[in-house]
Amino acid sequence: MGSSFFGLEILRSSLQAQRLGLDVTAHNIANANTPGYSRQVVQMRAATPFPAPGMSAGRVGQLGSGVEVAEVQRMRNKFVETQIQKETQTLGYWETKQRNVWQIELIFNEPSDTGLSNSISRYWEAWQRLAGEAEDMGHRAPVAQSAAELSFAFQQTRNQLTALQKDIDQSVAIEAQKLNRLAEELARINRQIARVDTTGQAPNDLLDRQDQILREMAQIANITVLEGRQKTVTVQISGSTLVEHDLVNKIDIIEPTSPGDLTKLVWSKGQAPVRITNGSIAALLETRDEILVSVIGDLDKLARTIIDETNKLHRSGYGLNSSTGLNFFEGTDAMTIKVMDNIMADPSNIAASVDPASPGNGDNALAIANVFTSPILEGNTVTLNGFYDGMISRLGVMGLEATRNVENQSSLVQHLYGEQDQYSAVSLDEEMANMIKYQHAYSAAARMISTIDEALEIIISRMGVVGR
Repeated sequence: MGSSFFGLEILRSSLQAQRLGLDVTAHNIANANTPGYSRQVVQMRAATPFPAPGMSAGRVGQLGSGVEVAEVQRMRNKFVETQIQKETQTLGYWETKQRNVWQIELIFNEPSDTGLSNSISRYWEAWQRLAGEAEDMGHRAPVAQSAAELSFAFQQTRNQLTALQKDIDQSVAIEAQKLNRLAEELARINRQIARVDTTGQAPNDLLDRQDQILREMAQIANITVLEGRQKTVTVQISGSTLVEHDLVNKIDIIEPTSPGDLTKLVWSKGQAPVRITNGSIAALLETRDEILVSVIGDLDKLARTIIDETNKLHRSGYGLNSSTGLNFFEGTDAMTIKVMDNIMADPSNIAASVDPASPGNGDNALAIANVFTSPILEGNTVTLNGFYDGMISRLGVMGLEATRNVENQSSLVQHLYGEQDQYSAVSLDEEMANMIKYQHAYSAAARMISTIDEALEIIISRMGVVGR
């Protein structure tokens, strides 16, 4: 039979196991509202029975030797977590794109009384009024003033778009810096996880932080996560390694050195360009390099057409003072468009007439006004108004697409978070039940120790004393 202290050893293992259960329960309750925390569960099993097979001659059978803790299990669904990382990339892309497109739409502020389209309309209307009474100085000054207003509207819109492009360029650098910081932290976490795993322990809280970092990285770029040795992870972007175990291949940020330059992202090792196809950085790069370039190009094209068409007709006409051959605008695009100084100084130089003998004639002013409704763009198929409306419509469609995708993607990600919470979220009701369960088991083991202690006291203190 076992020794007299065999039962105490069994109960000692029970006290330790139940106490660990209480500790883990306390840890769960403490982190019930901690973002990214995964519920932990103590997995117990019966200890190896005694004696071993082949050594039980003369015995009634093996006796259980108590309980042992197999592991403290972290409740996490790896498949769902992988899906969260994947879908978060797309959500980060659409959220950033929605925000950027909204800023572009806000710059144009259409439809409104202060938008560029209203300035264009007032400019052409001033020419139409001048066509009816070209000899009236009261109609000439408004033409120059509305043209100056239009020029300012073009310049202001162009400057705001350029400023937005620079802001987005700075945001690219900021997001890349954030990605580098997360990569360095992940490398440190990987190192700590490997050390704990080497000892045979479960680095549950470190693994929670690892998943949290990966979620944040996924919102920034199109990361691919590969499981490495000792529960560490390798992170790649478009096939290039960012983090491997505790090593980081940082992203170098090459800042612009001249006004026309933009920030470039290259790998620290090899200086190859970083190819990012999803996440917030991808949306920033698309807005900076494609959307804004296209919008600014269209705006310049619109301004250049107004400049060229107005100047061409204006040079062929005659002013009230018989002046001719004068340009109405100077500049070549939305940034440089400006009413000529001699027009602003003396509206008599506005060439409203086509007849030098009749300077009060308004036929040339009417021809300039008709430019507004003539199909002179896109191979003589689109009017100036239609071209501008097309610009605004494309931005509107882009904004609606981004909003719709943000809503759909947000719903999907929230659903995945809900799926993960079914595994990892802490239920206070369940933890309270576990607390009572472990408490009662601990109390019963302690009471059993007291019983065995009383039995041993009889053997030690009283055996052989009776009958003396």
